[in-house]
Parts: sequence; C-alpha cells; structure tokens
Amino acid sequence: METQKLKIDYPLARIGEPVITRLVTEFDLIPNLLRADVDAHKGGWMVTEVTGEADSIENAVQWMQSHGLTITRI
Repeated sequence: METQKLKIDYPLARIGEPVITRLVTEFDLIPNLLRADVDAHKGGWMVTEVTGEADSIENAVQWMQSHGLTITRI
C-alpha cells in the first residue's frame, strides 16, 4: 500500500463525473480530500491523498486522464 497526493482539475464538461466514487468502487482506493474548489458553472479542482496499491493508483490516474481530467502529482 502507498499514498500519493494528487491535484485533480475538472473542466466544466466533466464537473458532474463521480470521480471519488469511482476511485473507491472501481480502483479500490481510499481517498482523503484535503482541499477543493468546485463550481458547477466553472469547473474546479481538488487535492486528495489516495491510498492503495501502486498499480491501482496508476490505473485510476490513467482513467481520470482519459476522461478529460488533468492530474498533477504533488
């Protein structure tokens, strides 16, 4: 198990995407939201720590990127 801190940027078109739910249900990760600024009319960002297997974290990052989210490892 490892923990990585990620900044997730949401474009307006993806603001309704249930990203945190998918991190838990599809990738078996434990997210810890540290900070967020999300606006239904502008888009937004969040900083979260995710804990889980390294390959699960990598798969989740690839999935988020393929769905139009920008991921920055902090």
